[in-house]
Amino acid sequence: MSSTPSHQALYRRWRSQRFAEVVGQDAVVTTLRNAIRAGRSAHAYLFVGPRGTGKTSLARIVAKAVNCPNVADGEPCDACPSCDAIREGRALDVAELDAASNNRVDDIRELLPRIYTAPADLPTKVFIVDEVQRITQGWDVLLKTLEEPPPHVLFIFCTTDSSQIRPAVISRVQRFDFRPLPLPLIEGKLRRILEADGRVAEPAAVALVARLAGGGMRDAESILDQLLSGGGDDLTADAVRDLLGLADEETVRGYGRALVVGDPAGGIAVLDALEDRGRDLRSFADQVVEALRAALHLALAGHPAADPLAILGVGPLAVAARRLAAIDPARPGPGGLRLALELALFDLLPATSGAAAGPTPFALPATPAQPPPTVPVVAAPVAAESAPPAPAATSGAPTRPPATRRSPAPAPATAPAAASTAAEPATVGPAPGPATDDALAELRRRWPEIVTLISRHPPTKPLIEACRPIAVDGAVVTLGFPESQLFLRDVADRRRGTLEDGVGRVLGRPVSVRCVATNLELEAVAAPDPESAAVLRAARDVWGDELVEIPEVR
Repeated sequence: MSSTPSHQALYRRWRSQRFAEVVGQDAVVTTLRNAIRAGRSAHAYLFVGPRGTGKTSLARIVAKAVNCPNVADGEPCDACPSCDAIREGRALDVAELDAASNNRVDDIRELLPRIYTAPADLPTKVFIVDEVQRITQGWDVLLKTLEEPPPHVLFIFCTTDSSQIRPAVISRVQRFDFRPLPLPLIEGKLRRILEADGRVAEPAAVALVARLAGGGMRDAESILDQLLSGGGDDLTADAVRDLLGLADEETVRGYGRALVVGDPAGGIAVLDALEDRGRDLRSFADQVVEALRAALHLALAGHPAADPLAILGVGPLAVAARRLAAIDPARPGPGGLRLALELALFDLLPATSGAAAGPTPFALPATPAQPPPTVPVVAAPVAAESAPPAPAATSGAPTRPPATRRSPAPAPATAPAAASTAAEPATVGPAPGPATDDALAELRRRWPEIVTLISRHPPTKPLIEACRPIAVDGAVVTLGFPESQLFLRDVADRRRGTLEDGVGRVLGRPVSVRCVATNLELEAVAAPDPESAAVLRAARDVWGDELVEIPEVR
């Protein structure tokens, strides 16, 4: 009865055993071979690169080359007892350590006696240390050894992140950088493995496995081993997607098109179908990002007909890709990644390139244009009774309202407004904003209308409900957000266009919105008296409403 080899057996079978078999790292291989040929190999190497790019495999080849008695042109023979023992893991003088689990100071101290002991069978002791970036305090024990090592010892350190290694360590080793493997090299090796096992695979399936490996040969071989273990004669792209929980290309393009053209219903239907089939939404989001990026490249290269998404234009594609890339799968917020993907369908902005900017299907609903607010009818008799006759209103004198007798009625703004409207004809269209105090009072009076209007836009509803108007300076409206919820202010800054549109429609004039964090409880106190208001206005002219931190008085 035949059995499918495990991944470890498959990996050992196809793992590079000689320099000539290493793919994708030509510069590193050439330098190491020349050093071994000339007998000038270093006492310590540092191999840096992404996972699965051949660092550990090349370290074993170096261990063979420095111990092989039949080395030719820097290449080990891979047939002598020394090479066999190293390949099979039986060599006592070649130690492989995992610093992820052996990174304490005591672990490194236990290594020192082995370092200074003479080799048992081979000419050179080789210590291969993986994930060396996990060592922190243990370097203090090794620094002196790295500076003056015994002549029979060779260190090979492997890491995926050299930034976490001390500069003092890097200065004592020779560093080699491994690059991610190109897709053609990965595809070529996968085809050789399939041919050797007598399996047939679609080119699309091999290309998909190579792309999913992310430049790592080990990951590609691991995925291929999973697929081969599933049985079946032919390996198809659909089988790869089913095994790894990926969506098909039509589903990915369907959501991408809904995201670009603004079809929330179609996009939500795609997400429903994905969950019914048990697909992983994180992988799906990555697939959509890759599809949008590929479409962008085709559109920029002038080949939009090659992809159904590319014909939508560079501008809309860029806007959609930027909106989707802003989603953090690790912190999707309330509702999870599913809600974040749904909201991305609604959060549409005009395209800035490749398409004419204009209103989107989900902008705020249009409302009839409203004239500038006028004084209520009941306020006119009060103003007329309190103000003495003013014939200058019909002359060419300035339209400044005459002095009025102080009245206990709490309507200081209505009398000047009435006199002003009687003296000047009403203007049509946007007009300069009223005085600061009057404008703020008007804004607060009409705030419920603004909240109702902007709340029709679901993504902006929680923002407008959380903020309060705190100042008006000409055409600039300042909205305050709770200090305990700074993230709301940051989100509001990104949706400032929607806020400005809603506030401007209710007030009947264009405005610019500024979002700040403040103590809303203090902003809710009663308005100050006229003298205090004058002082406050003068302070705002000097400091410009800047936020300062006031220390506690003790």
